[in-house]
Amino acid sequence: MGDPMKFESFVREYGTPKPDTAADLARLRLDHSAGLRELSTEVGAGVFGGGFISLMSVREAVDSLGGWERWLPAGARLFGCSAFGVLMTTTTGEDVWIVDTQYGQVVESDDTIEDFIGVLATPDCRETVLREPLFKLWNEVVGGLPPTSVLSPTPALPMGGRWSVDTLNIVTLAVYLSFTAQLFGPEGGTPVEVHRRGK
Repeated sequence: MGDPMKFESFVREYGTPKPDTAADLARLRLDHSAGLRELSTEVGAGVFGGGFISLMSVREAVDSLGGWERWLPAGARLFGCSAFGVLMTTTTGEDVWIVDTQYGQVVESDDTIEDFIGVLATPDCRETVLREPLFKLWNEVVGGLPPTSVLSPTPALPMGGRWSVDTLNIVTLAVYLSFTAQLFGPEGGTPVEVHRRGK
């Protein structure tokens, strides 16, 4: 048995996962990750916070990253996703790569999976990276984000869109990934910024 206090800040902010939204770790090809196995055992897997964030859920059970894998290390696997399509991936099961699909940024984190789960609960991450205030406002006005979907501004930011409740549309993650990856495609798309540790 692990240390349930390890994920205390995450549970305090996001609660427990919505029932029937967990995906099988083996199906996601994440069962090699000790950190994700421990999280799944101690906290659970699924959609948290009314859809604000998901970890090892039905949302992550997509067949591909829609083209985003071009900028990630070989074998990257999706383990988490925000309501606005910020992707969380791993290759070894302990490393973390974050993809901001609206800004075309791929970042190798300094954190292990376990540490990163704690980062997701910090006010700075919730407010600036994950855009919690916008999600809360959207949830009050519209509400009801399906567990396999994300919210996308229309038009997308690279096409002149903006973050606003009235521009957000519900899109399944699979469609969203394919669409946004095309915006940052290698043939004439907006360039992707890749930030690696120590480089």
